Amino acid sequence: MSTLQEVAKQAGVSSRTVTRVMRGQIKESWPSAVRRAERIRQIARELGYRPNSSASAIRKGRFDCLGLLLSADHGRSNLPPMLLDGIHDALLERKMHLSIARLPDEALAEEGAFPRILQECCCDGLLVNYTDRIPAQMLKRLDEDPVPSIWLNCKLKRDCVHYDDLQAGEDATQALIDRGHKRIGYIDFTHFDTHPDSHYSRVDRHAGYMKTMKKARLKPTDYRAFAGLPGKQRLHALITLFKSADRPTAIIAYDGPERVLLAATMAGLTVPDDLSLISFDEMITPGQLPSDGENYIGLDIATFRIPTIEAGLQAVDLLMQKIETPGLTFKPTVLPLTFDHGDTLANASV
Repeated sequence: MSTLQEVAKQAGVSSRTVTRVMRGQIKESWPSAVRRAERIRQIARELGYRPNSSASAIRKGRFDCLGLLLSADHGRSNLPPMLLDGIHDALLERKMHLSIARLPDEALAEEGAFPRILQECCCDGLLVNYTDRIPAQMLKRLDEDPVPSIWLNCKLKRDCVHYDDLQAGEDATQALIDRGHKRIGYIDFTHFDTHPDSHYSRVDRHAGYMKTMKKARLKPTDYRAFAGLPGKQRLHALITLFKSADRPTAIIAYDGPERVLLAATMAGLTVPDDLSLISFDEMITPGQLPSDGENYIGLDIATFRIPTIEAGLQAVDLLMQKIETPGLTFKPTVLPLTFDHGDTLANASV
């Protein structure tokens, strides 16, 4: 591989000029400067020259890299594609890159685990994507071996980015109340109320629902009738609910809205005329219209959108500030969800 000096010699410029061009540090405003910079890059490509990133890291004391820490247990590290997009875009703007570390819990409980991760992954700070069932020893180690870190989609007292699921639960319920619904069901098939390490979104969305129903003096449905049901029994339980005399006229589904649609159809109901439906999901994907909901069998489901791209952008920004200023801490960054009305909302008819 050619050296910096060889590129400089062939281009007829100094080594310093080659370095600045390859780093993008020269503002090429004059036509002659643009032509010179392009010639330097062309010669570098022809000679196969690449800047020595290791030498640059030693010189600056930075790797220009962030680490993304994941659990070896997939259930603890949900990583939505658009969250990764936000992280990628924020790093691309800074001409940085990402290193991924997927480690078992026991590796994170060892003394000095987190400084070692920074060293082994050649990164300057950590984006921690442990979203639920966080090992207590892991939190303890991060306090004992402080490294620049920001937690993703995790509700902690500091240095985290998470979503305002409590408000989303309130807003979803109020949207249905405003349409005249009084029998509003909330569906979540987990025992989140008895599992203290459940993801905060399960707790907060339901709490928002309960708060708003109580404020409106409406009777909430007992979601515990569905909690813990095995997968094969869930569809039957919903069909039975929808065929009951006092069935709900609207449903808020924590997830899996397609199951609600199927159950409603099998119970002889039409969405949204007989049953309104709201659920939660990521922000719209590129190419969708802003008004689109989540599309299933020709229906755009009314959806509260989780701003995962924005979470990635903000997490990187916060982490970079922590890297620049050691010891800096932040209050939690709480991002609101947005509402796409879709096609599954209607005024109450019964």
